[in-house]
Amino acid sequence: NHQIRAVSAVCSQICENGGVCVGSDQCACAPGWTGLDCTLPSCSAGCGDNKLCTAPDTCSCPPGYAGVDCREPTCVQSCQNGGLCSAPDTCTCPPGWWDANCSTPVCSQTCGNGGNCTGPDTCSCPADWQGTDCRTPVCPRGCHNGGQCVAPGTCLCPPQNTGEDCSLPVCTQGHFQPDPSSALGAESSSAQFYQIYVPCRVDKDHASPAEAWCNATNGFDCAQTLRRMSPVE
Repeated sequence: NHQIRAVSAVCSQICENGGVCVGSDQCACAPGWTGLDCTLPSCSAGCGDNKLCTAPDTCSCPPGYAGVDCREPTCVQSCQNGGLCSAPDTCTCPPGWWDANCSTPVCSQTCGNGGNCTGPDTCSCPADWQGTDCRTPVCPRGCHNGGQCVAPGTCLCPPQNTGEDCSLPVCTQGHFQPDPSSALGAESSSAQFYQIYVPCRVDKDHASPAEAWCNATNGFDCAQTLRRMSPVE
């Protein structure tokens, strides 16, 4: 008599999720599972175009999407300053902002002299500079009488004014002019010439504010003097 020996089926793969090996490399999967090794979930009603079958009869959105129909992108970062999550982990920023979460302001101008862009088209300037791009110097006392601030704390004054803020008038001095009648030995090459000093003239009763200031501070030199000069070549 021939003896009949039962031979167990052999599967090189493991039949997962309650599956049973029923033949050579053949698994019989439990309800809700499919695939060569019973690791793929099955959804009897299907999941449509946008969802994935992630467990038996369970549909879920793919990573990066949410919502009833899985059409809403999700971002792990928060889109700030009015930014919108337009794709998985991608923010679309409004004008004036950029970066992964729209937190970095954009300045169309360059912030000079150590200034920083702290808001859309907004520079934060150091103490000595101002303006939309931090390139306008600051003169704390201002520049008066038409003076211009050309560098931090530095005024370029008009000819008639001086001082740190151009508030002081320039005092016009007297001047020397030749006095030929006082020449000695004009025929000699070593002749000495005298010049007469013509003083400034200030009408004290009708002086302008600048003249009054100069007079009060002895800014004018109004004494008549003679000065001995070298020969005129």
